[in-house]
Amino acid sequence: MQLRAWFFPGAASAHGAPLPQRVQREFEREQFRGELLVTGVQLALVVLLTGLYASAPAGFSPDAPIEAVPLGLVFFAVLALVRLYTAWTGQLSKPVLAAGVVSEMLVLLFVIWATHLQYEQPLQFSLKSTQFVYVFILIGLRALRFEPVWVVISGLTAAAGWSLLVAMSVRSAPDNPITWDYVTSLRSIQVHPGGEFDKVLAVLVVTGVLALAIARARHLLERAVAQQRAVADLSRFFDDSVVRRITASEADVMAGQGEQRDAAILFLDMRGFTEAAMRLTPSDLIALLGEYQRLAVPIIKRHGGSIDKFLGDGILASFGAVTADASYAASALRAVDAVLVAVDAWRDTRLQTGQVAPDVGAGLATGPVVFGIIGDASRLEYTVIGDAVNLAAKLEKHNKAERTRAITTRAAYELALSQGYVGGKALRDARTVGGVVAPLDLAVLGDRR
Repeated sequence: MQLRAWFFPGAASAHGAPLPQRVQREFEREQFRGELLVTGVQLALVVLLTGLYASAPAGFSPDAPIEAVPLGLVFFAVLALVRLYTAWTGQLSKPVLAAGVVSEMLVLLFVIWATHLQYEQPLQFSLKSTQFVYVFILIGLRALRFEPVWVVISGLTAAAGWSLLVAMSVRSAPDNPITWDYVTSLRSIQVHPGGEFDKVLAVLVVTGVLALAIARARHLLERAVAQQRAVADLSRFFDDSVVRRITASEADVMAGQGEQRDAAILFLDMRGFTEAAMRLTPSDLIALLGEYQRLAVPIIKRHGGSIDKFLGDGILASFGAVTADASYAASALRAVDAVLVAVDAWRDTRLQTGQVAPDVGAGLATGPVVFGIIGDASRLEYTVIGDAVNLAAKLEKHNKAERTRAITTRAAYELALSQGYVGGKALRDARTVGGVVAPLDLAVLGDRR
């Protein structure tokens, strides 16, 4: 079953399960490009060989009954163009492709066979044709589709065709057609069975090795494409920076791994979401939440933030936790400023059309946090843990008491100023924040409209 999957890929993954349709479509696109590449190379060879043939001395009688090479090049070009047309129009089915692979090899063997007619020699003369080397070129070109089956078909056609040509040559000789003397075979038209066997064996060995190499490469390619798709899907569920850490990690990812860093934690919450939930249908509510998240998330990422998780209508983001950032506090405050501006424009647009337009509340705190993995073997999660995380959530709730939209601690604000943040913010000293023992000096990042 494994061998069959290697030589006839496309229906099953490396583990025997069917490949996802999107992965199969990706392979089909690559196979289409591969077929275009095969045809392009073949047509380029036709042009090159036509030029070489036209510029070379004839070397045969003008009265020869046939010119094999020009005839073969014409047939070959027609086959290539027909295959290109069927590929481009989506009509290149497996039977059509198989017929094309067999036909192109038969055209080459026909040219080799017709050599004795062109030079007006016995049929055995064809076995000495140097055009035999083009057999390996045709077999090799079939590898560009990354499907071993076409290499096998091409190689078997070549081996069977050459064996038939040898048999015809032996039978056509009137007497003494075979010699086991190598030198004699080179200097006469007698057939050396060992030499012809070597040719057929070389074709079969090259076909087998190339098919095996393609099968292994295809196997690895399937896994790579599946992993690439998985990474793309993961990036939709996890923050990009977290996905990069997971995929680039040289060690096994497991619970308990963590790093401590100084970071800024931002907690965003939609104001009036509960009221909106009572007025809107479930689909409209989800659409509203999607609009808000599509607005805020890109802004956070643009300023170097990482989304830790979505908490219903809330967003927990970190700056400098996933990846060290020397200006994490300044980046966080710039992100808050940009989010507030964007939310104001978003709300104005919705209000003008008579739609529900919730506001946003933000709490920001800085301090040492641990960024790491929690969970068990069956369910892991990257997250940030520390006092700054809890404080950011408490500050967000404290906006109601201060009648503000966004606040942070004075220490975080001054740290941001030292890191290059520009912007004057109102300060409020010794404020009592719920859940915090000692009074805090705060900085107002945004007032209510």
